[in-house]
Amino acid sequence: MINPLSEARATALVIHGSADILDLLTRWFEASGLDVVAAVTAYRAQAALEGERPIDVVVAPWDHSHPIGGEVYRWVLAHRGDLRNRFVFVADEVPPEFDTVVGGRCLAVPLAATDELARVAVAIVRRARTPPHGVPVVRDRDRPSLLIVDDDPLLLAAMAEHLFEEGYSVTTMDSGNSAIELLEVREFDSILTDWHMHDGSGADLYRWILRAKPHLAARVVFLSEADQDDSGPVAPGRPMFRKGQDAEALITVLREIVAAVRG
Repeated sequence: MINPLSEARATALVIHGSADILDLLTRWFEASGLDVVAAVTAYRAQAALEGERPIDVVVAPWDHSHPIGGEVYRWVLAHRGDLRNRFVFVADEVPPEFDTVVGGRCLAVPLAATDELARVAVAIVRRARTPPHGVPVVRDRDRPSLLIVDDDPLLLAAMAEHLFEEGYSVTTMDSGNSAIELLEVREFDSILTDWHMHDGSGADLYRWILRAKPHLAARVVFLSEADQDDSGPVAPGRPMFRKGQDAEALITVLREIVAAVRG
């Protein structure tokens, strides 16, 4: 059982138009240590969000068959902007408008990925209840070192927790420029960086690596919010993964990089 916090139990608003799936999701998140408020319609979800009970995380479907999550999320953007980063969407294939509306603030996870759903939800709870001082550096000589760079604090926290559980010693930075400052004095077995960031992009970071520490170039993996992004012109041959998808393939690539680095 995941215990997200030592104090009062956190509350998840779980939304789904299918009563059977709603019941399944409710049981999953209760087993993860969360109290659950269930809603089968957008109207009931909005009523819960307007109520007095604090909501720490919202779990909702948003794909071609179940668009209810998009309806609730648009309502939140208009009426409860403070909750815009507290969603995790259940989607096997997100619709085209997803990235435009969400803007990289939230992840979409397949229904079958139960462990990942729970992990992301708990990371959101921790972020909602913890002052924004960033994720502490986690170091362990027996673990391969991983630098994660992303300017979205919620996604950064979720990725850091996930990859720590996968066996990495994790360090996080919130911009390409801050990552460059760190890489001037430290090196890592692998580097996972967002492609789009305001204070130094993934492309800027990679160009600096090519100039200053070219031996690190083969250790870089990119993340993006959009399918059409291509690292080829800047970083030919370097892998790029869409955020929230292909988690197993991403972990496989990171392990291959570590194996090559450590022999």
